[in-house]
Amino acid sequence: MKFNRASIPSWLLLVFISFMVLYPLFMLLYGSLKGGPPGTPGPFTLDGYIRAYVSPETYSALWTTLWLSIVRVILAGSLALFLAWVVARTDTPWRPVLELLVWLQIFLPLLPRVVAWTLLAGPQIGFLNKAAQAVFHVQNPPFDVYSYGGIIWVSIFPFSTIIFMLITPAFKGMDAALEESSRMSGASNFTTFRRVTVPILSPAILGATLLGFILLMESFEPELFLGYGKGIYVYTTRVWWLLGITPSDFPQAMAISTVFLLVVFALVYLQWRLLSGRQFVTVSGRGFAVRPTRLGRWKYVTLGAVLLYFVLGTLLPLLTLVLGSFMKLWGIFVPDPLTVKHWERTLADPRFVDSLKNTLILGVGTATAGMVLFSLISYVVTRSRFAGKKVLDLMSWLPYGVPGLVLAMGFLWAFVGGLPIFAFLRGTLWLMMLAFIVRGMPTGVRVMNGAMVQLGTELEESSRVLGASWAQTFRKVIAPLLTPSFISAWILLFLLALRDLVTVVFLYTPRSRVLSVIMFEHWWAGEYERANVIGLILALLLVGLAMAARYIGARREIPT
Repeated sequence: MKFNRASIPSWLLLVFISFMVLYPLFMLLYGSLKGGPPGTPGPFTLDGYIRAYVSPETYSALWTTLWLSIVRVILAGSLALFLAWVVARTDTPWRPVLELLVWLQIFLPLLPRVVAWTLLAGPQIGFLNKAAQAVFHVQNPPFDVYSYGGIIWVSIFPFSTIIFMLITPAFKGMDAALEESSRMSGASNFTTFRRVTVPILSPAILGATLLGFILLMESFEPELFLGYGKGIYVYTTRVWWLLGITPSDFPQAMAISTVFLLVVFALVYLQWRLLSGRQFVTVSGRGFAVRPTRLGRWKYVTLGAVLLYFVLGTLLPLLTLVLGSFMKLWGIFVPDPLTVKHWERTLADPRFVDSLKNTLILGVGTATAGMVLFSLISYVVTRSRFAGKKVLDLMSWLPYGVPGLVLAMGFLWAFVGGLPIFAFLRGTLWLMMLAFIVRGMPTGVRVMNGAMVQLGTELEESSRVLGASWAQTFRKVIAPLLTPSFISAWILLFLLALRDLVTVVFLYTPRSRVLSVIMFEHWWAGEYERANVIGLILALLLVGLAMAARYIGARREIPT
């Protein structure tokens, strides 16, 4: 077979992506069989697996992780289905505004949300508890956020929004004639929703729900801050504890992470098997209708339900963060209760200034480098004749099944305890950037694929006929047409780097702290007021980006 020199860049891209995805996963397995921490000599041993899986604490944590994730994904998924149906398939008033209000939920980071709900529903200081005791004259506080119920409640809102964002496009793209046929046969709106809409959209629903389940299994902040002190341990807090003890028990932590990774891949494989060979065509050449379902007077009920979701999930926690940042003592009102001293101390702290700079560098670097890389991957996969493009596409999908904590553990071993040439990356922002780029690869590539396939090949052909090189064609023709999608995905990647704690908590050092880490450290040290201030700053920064993302999202249509 004749060697094609033009395919060399594509082969180099495939080798690089395969290395970035597979090397950390291989080192995760290596670390589980190696005694001692990364970068130190030690024998190969199964001691980590033996100690991990003879320990009752491991099985208790895994069982708690499993049932908590199942309960939360059922509740969050059901809520997401309802919200997507309301904004995409009904005549509820103000649907564009309601979709924006639901969408804003994703921009309130999980850690500030947890902090807000401790101030709202803490058994001793919670505003809601004090209000309920005053109004209903009850002695014991009715709410306790430091419990299984509190963990479930705090988790439902952000994860339902993630599922909502993934399934709403499918709801919008479904042919309304299918639902109309059901109603003409005498079915009610609810029956039509249950027996027509949901089954037809099951691929999108199942995929989004599975992703939500994986994200819930790797959830860290609610379980640590609301459950750890009450003896509620899950997989992530178990690993965190094993690495936090002195000396750190790396072999056991890596053994638990490796088995957890296998469980996640088994779930992804199960999804593929469930959907293989089934047909879910809803749009064909015979026409397409998107007429909304008429709810009559019930449309005001659905309007109120979505507004309530916004109030409980976004507005109330955000206002609580604002109020908490000005309280003299955490959760305690005294005469003249408000103060700005926590803001002054926080803003004057050199650690805050450094962490803010690190956060912006991490976010901008991750989003920019990641999107350039994802655009190249998407171009090769969708528009080239490269022989290895299916393997490249698979590599870009693989991180979908890798939880953030497992990925962080893999990168820790790969670039600290692996090849010596990578040792300089230990504890740097560069290492965290690499981890976030790999973690965001499935989302970024999928967004660019959707935009790339809309471009006609004649645009490139015309450019090449006029003498332009591939690089000139990509830069002057393709890139401008992809700009709206590129920027939207850029913002999503930027948000991932800013709001994620579970990935960075094992990779950072004092010189590479980011805002989420500073907030974590303040809270763990009992400095709740300063943690609240940083949480509010982080939340406002991301909500501001939500407005920009919404504006850019409205311009995403590619000109033809």
